[in-house]
Amino acid sequence: MLVRKVRSRLAGIISKTRIRYYRAMGIAIGEGCFVSSRACIDARRGKITVGNNVSISSGSYILGHTGTRALKEGEETRLEDNVIVFVNAVVLPGVTVGANSIVGAGAVVARDVPPHALVMGNPARVVQYLENGEPLSAGGAQKAAAPGHRIQERSAGTQSNVSSTSVR
Repeated sequence: MLVRKVRSRLAGIISKTRIRYYRAMGIAIGEGCFVSSRACIDARRGKITVGNNVSISSGSYILGHTGTRALKEGEETRLEDNVIVFVNAVVLPGVTVGANSIVGAGAVVARDVPPHALVMGNPARVVQYLENGEPLSAGGAQKAAAPGHRIQERSAGTQSNVSSTSVR
């Protein structure tokens, strides 16, 4: 139990330190955000904006350039409020991830994501929409995965209950 508390405290300190570094590099990052020690926000030649209460997991990349060119004038990569980016996801330059959205593990986001959407895959596609529109906070992924949480399937347009295994 003590080891878990120490590890959690260290992860929080590392996240805050990384956020301070990214802010010094010119990236706009909102309040209450978490950036894993192995996540990368790369804005060497582009503009990136991260909203409030955004969580970026280990191995994820948020890119502000293509590698060969910077974004065009006025373009930016944007993660709006209450977004969760799971492990090893990539958000490509110039993309906007809408508020209260979830980017699934390993997803490659090449197009804009609407608000209240769960996207997965390569390329990332909308799998489901969150029906109730509750803000996804730090525990938002667990709320979305909780049994009895009502979501709307995109393809069928019907409501269904989702167990915690279907959101992973």
